[in-house]
Amino acid sequence: MTSFDLPSDGGGFRVLVARPEAPAPPGGYGILYAMDAGWTFGTLCDLERLCDKSRSGARDLPAVIVGLGWPTDSLIDFDRRGADLVGQAARGASRAATLALLAGQVIPRVEAALPVDPAHRMILGHSFGGAFALQARALCPGLFSHVATGSPSIWTDPEGIHAGARRAGGKLLITVGALEDPGAAEAAGEPVDRIARLRTRDMTGHARRFAQQAGATFRTFDGVGHGAVIPGFLGAAHAFLRC
Repeated sequence: MTSFDLPSDGGGFRVLVARPEAPAPPGGYGILYAMDAGWTFGTLCDLERLCDKSRSGARDLPAVIVGLGWPTDSLIDFDRRGADLVGQAARGASRAATLALLAGQVIPRVEAALPVDPAHRMILGHSFGGAFALQARALCPGLFSHVATGSPSIWTDPEGIHAGARRAGGKLLITVGALEDPGAAEAAGEPVDRIARLRTRDMTGHARRFAQQAGATFRTFDGVGHGAVIPGFLGAAHAFLRC
């Protein structure tokens, strides 16, 4: 694994790159750009290592894992992630600034050093990162062949994000946890304040409607809520890159 830091208006990002043990196929590696690296990068690397032990065909394309996080020990910065992933500011830290850094600096730097197949280039994210991935799909059509979003926080900008649903942007996977639906959460005895928040944000409703508008693959994971769904989402996203 290698890593490097990049400056930004909000204070910089840390980029981690893990190359598979397997040699690159003739067309190049698949590549997966994971937002919120503190919650995504390690699990994706574990999935890739497991696949390295049992590859047996074209659908088992080895993939480079690239994580985009913040320069902290955990790669997480709660004070910055909102502005950097869903912020709409015209200047400074914002989703637009983060996307410009990803498209203009991270992708060229990583892919200049490794043989990569652009037909298997994915962006993924969960929650705020999922909303960011949907924006990247709309604003950079054709840049990503695959987009995977787990429980995307469309509620942060419903009008703006839904407006991009029908734009061409590669194959799209959207997942949610079953307990992100307020009715299911209430039936499961979830706390009242959490149920109220689910009703206000309508995470599941927005995600389902976006998937219908975009013609996306939509998947629900039984028995889990917003945080507990992350491992299942990452497993599904890792497999989706091979579709």
